Amino acid sequence: MFVVLPAIDLLDGKVVRLTQGRYDAVKVYGDEPTEVARQFEREGATWLHVVDLNGAKEGEPKNFDSLAAIRKAVKCNIQFGGGVRSLSVLERLFEIGIQRVILGTSAIVNPMLAYEAVKNFGAERIAVAIDVRDGKVAVRGWTETETLSPADVGERMREAGVQWFVYTDILRDGMMTSPNLEAVAQFAETVKAKVIASGGIASVEHIRQLKALEPLGVVGCIIGRALYEGKLSLRDVLSEIAENSSKEP
Repeated sequence: MFVVLPAIDLLDGKVVRLTQGRYDAVKVYGDEPTEVARQFEREGATWLHVVDLNGAKEGEPKNFDSLAAIRKAVKCNIQFGGGVRSLSVLERLFEIGIQRVILGTSAIVNPMLAYEAVKNFGAERIAVAIDVRDGKVAVRGWTETETLSPADVGERMREAGVQWFVYTDILRDGMMTSPNLEAVAQFAETVKAKVIASGGIASVEHIRQLKALEPLGVVGCIIGRALYEGKLSLRDVLSEIAENSSKEP
């Protein structure tokens, strides 16, 4: 079942969106993350994608209180990422009821952490972020670029037991142009795992196009700015997905 995850990006306790991952291009959409989460749940969300932007840049979660408040406010599942770089932080997140945690920089520079995380907590609870700029993987809150290709990182992570990936095209993130369908498809074919696509999604047609990649392993997508700017209605998107799924053989 293809899943649409509305994004809640946290910076200094506020709900924001960055453009192309740039910390100097911040737009604030709200001071109450729990209210945003409740609204998404009212519109039918079964999963939320929550990111700690301070944590992604600084190397440890900094908006833990906001995340814990969101967890208490809604019943839907939560996927969380941003500065998770140790097993102890993972344990703390699972203790408060987070369903899936995304490893980024930490797993890419230290594949053993990904291996230990999967071994300790189970493959369904761990994802790895593949954040791509100009065909290369970016790390440390998208502020640095590695020389590794997405396929290289994906294959390393698969060897560590990782079965979930969040693939983001940084240059399309927040631009509402279109997702990089070719790159997402290529990555999914390479890793042969479950891939959630992110970056550039701004229409129901974009979501249909991503859902068409489901046979390759693309099992969901993350929507951010298009929801906050009113370009997309989460309720309409979820209805469309449900309707299309019911028509499939």
